[in-house]
Amino acid sequence: MDISPDKQNIDRVFSNTAYYIDFYQRDYRWTDEPVLRLLDDIFFKFKGQYARSSDLDPGKETITAHYPWYYLNTYVTNVVDGQVYVVDGQQRLTTLSLVLIKLRHLAKLHGSKLAGWIDSKIAGQSGFEQEFWMNHVGHRIAQQALFDGVDSKAIDTSSGITAQNLVRNYETISACLDKELKDKRCFETFVFYFLHRLVLINLAVEQTDVSMVFEVINDRGVRLRPYEILKGKLLGQINKIELDKESYNGLWENKAAAINAFKEDELDSFFRFYLKAKFAATRKEGQRFDGDYHRAMFAPDMDEGLGLLHSPAKVKAFLKGDFTYFTNLYVKLWQAYAENQPSVSI
Repeated sequence: MDISPDKQNIDRVFSNTAYYIDFYQRDYRWTDEPVLRLLDDIFFKFKGQYARSSDLDPGKETITAHYPWYYLNTYVTNVVDGQVYVVDGQQRLTTLSLVLIKLRHLAKLHGSKLAGWIDSKIAGQSGFEQEFWMNHVGHRIAQQALFDGVDSKAIDTSSGITAQNLVRNYETISACLDKELKDKRCFETFVFYFLHRLVLINLAVEQTDVSMVFEVINDRGVRLRPYEILKGKLLGQINKIELDKESYNGLWENKAAAINAFKEDELDSFFRFYLKAKFAATRKEGQRFDGDYHRAMFAPDMDEGLGLLHSPAKVKAFLKGDFTYFTNLYVKLWQAYAENQPSVSI
């Protein structure tokens, strides 16, 4: 496996690369808690040094000489057909892009000449088209509205949870930066600090290693639900061109949304019922699926029945066959239950 680490400040991260959100990545789901934690970390380091150096003029030399660099985290990417996909780290990168949008509006408020520099860290221009470096293609309306300074209450967030959280977290960021960056000198010093001294490590991985890297990153933590990890393990076996052409990701997302609409993360329950019905003859046998069923599905004994390990053809057959048929049936059962028991929740 070939992994290429690259230390980058935010000025480099958001310079001329459009980042696409890979199908492995779930929606932008950060709430105000991790957003505020990130801001607290950033401002704790900045304010401590600014209190000792506030008389110095803002500038790259000042920041480099007096402000230590601060490590934010790692993000993982891979390149397919010339496009850079984020395998891991889009929650943090998206939040940083929201901070930049707020800095854009503060630059105008303070009459700062840094406005153009900040704008170039948010989006680039290709002919008549503007392209956001954090390219949430399906939620461009919300991104553009935030960039343009539209009132949050007037922004269309009907594209989904990502758009809703973009707007909600922008409000959190806006309130924090309004409080912390009240005067022009402090604001401009912070801009140089934010862009030059905040550091991320980019790990660029080969396409053949993406599924494995994704699983290692997420399966050893609690950030993703089992069905979200399973999605990566299955769809990661399919060639990306075929994945897009046949809309396998869209198939998964549509079925997941339909089932999760009845109950949060209900797709996990669906898979547990499916596996127990198909492979468990007794209650004891079914208990193996109560926990990490997404791991059990790839165990040697299970692979004899499912055959989903290292088999793109069988994965595609599963998605178009059992997965489609039984998720449709599961939705019908939920609908029938809801009609007969409208006031009761399972």
